[in-house]
Amino acid sequence: MLVSEVVQKSVVPVSPSTLLADVLIENYPENILYLPVVEENHFLGFLSLVDLELERELNETVGQCSLEITKLFASPGQHLFEVLVLFQKAALSVLPVLNEDNEFQGIISLDQLLHTLASSHAFQAEGAVLVLSVEAIQYSLSEISRLVESNQGKILMVLVESDPFTHERLLVHLKINLPDLSRVVATLERYEYQVVELHHKTELISLDQERLDQLMKYLGI
Repeated sequence: MLVSEVVQKSVVPVSPSTLLADVLIENYPENILYLPVVEENHFLGFLSLVDLELERELNETVGQCSLEITKLFASPGQHLFEVLVLFQKAALSVLPVLNEDNEFQGIISLDQLLHTLASSHAFQAEGAVLVLSVEAIQYSLSEISRLVESNQGKILMVLVESDPFTHERLLVHLKINLPDLSRVVATLERYEYQVVELHHKTELISLDQERLDQLMKYLGI
């Protein structure tokens, strides 16, 4: 999951000398709110299409507009997880992609990044989610994984964040490839793990149904 796999090169950048009259919004995807402004293959900033619609002076050039400036950029070899942090810091829905020579390679949009992550096996696979509260000093993913696997489960995805109420604990979000996590939870709690959230489908079997199944099995039906 590298930036080079999702970089958008179809959004043609504009130059500072481009007339605003020549910037036709209908030529760009609906989810693109910013156009990259590039001069001699060097990224200068983003032109806001929203502001352009409100304050367009057709005889003006892109260089006469106020651009959204950001010093943050993605590199082709970066992992998408790293780029998520950049989006949060930049507070933009799009970032430039620059190579090691700071040359413009294209853009990466937050929509495309989230779509790629959501399409991955970890998100698409069947399973359930639980959240553990763990003391930071005692956190061990290998131990948690061992306990999950002792119940024929596999951890598909893990997300770790600081507990907002105390910096001494972590919240560990786990997606596991089992629809019912009752046995996994019982095992974790037996080892004194604190389960704070559980999102799964329990396999409930009534006592009457269980007795009927046993009778049918006894009768050979």
